[in-house]
Amino acid sequence: MHAAVDAVYDDDRVHAIVERVAGSLAPAGWSNGLAAKLLQLTAPGVPDVYQGSELWETSLVDPDNRRPVDYARRRELLQQIDAGALPDIDETGAAKLLVVAQALRLRRTRPELFTGYTPLSATGPAADHVVAFDRGGAITVAARLPVRLAESGWWRDTVLEVGSAPVMDVLTGRGYPGGALRLAEVLATYPVALLVEEGGKP
Repeated sequence: MHAAVDAVYDDDRVHAIVERVAGSLAPAGWSNGLAAKLLQLTAPGVPDVYQGSELWETSLVDPDNRRPVDYARRRELLQQIDAGALPDIDETGAAKLLVVAQALRLRRTRPELFTGYTPLSATGPAADHVVAFDRGGAITVAARLPVRLAESGWWRDTVLEVGSAPVMDVLTGRGYPGGALRLAEVLATYPVALLVEEGGKP
């Protein structure tokens, strides 16, 4: 196994192929990572976060809490987020930290929003590419199958009905009028959103 891994880096042709494939898959992987994390943090049950996995976790085994954690880097990124930064979805993993921080803060400060579970269905040409549910006031929205979504032409006129009250995405701070929301707008910055009625920011 060690020799096989070494060969990837020692052979320039193989290395180039692996780098190209990895680069083409990275955006979809990041999208899936954000979706999986928001679903895990907002679904029924008690959410957990392995120490050190607030950013991307790329090991091929379960996270190991004995590994050293760069707390200074996480504090730096969190300070930027708390100052209003909306981090890019990139190799830093700061976008995942945004999702983790805001979802856990909302559960802590407004537990009454997480007392039920109602699945929500989108309508439109890309309806199969979204998972959404209402926990009793907190609405989770997450894109799925991002590669196929891109190949099909993205969201187009796909909408999600969230009720008549205006809502705000606690991840981006952007407000929406309620009703049938266009997913092309709600998921324009991130492939995930966590919506609450206006005034519900953690």
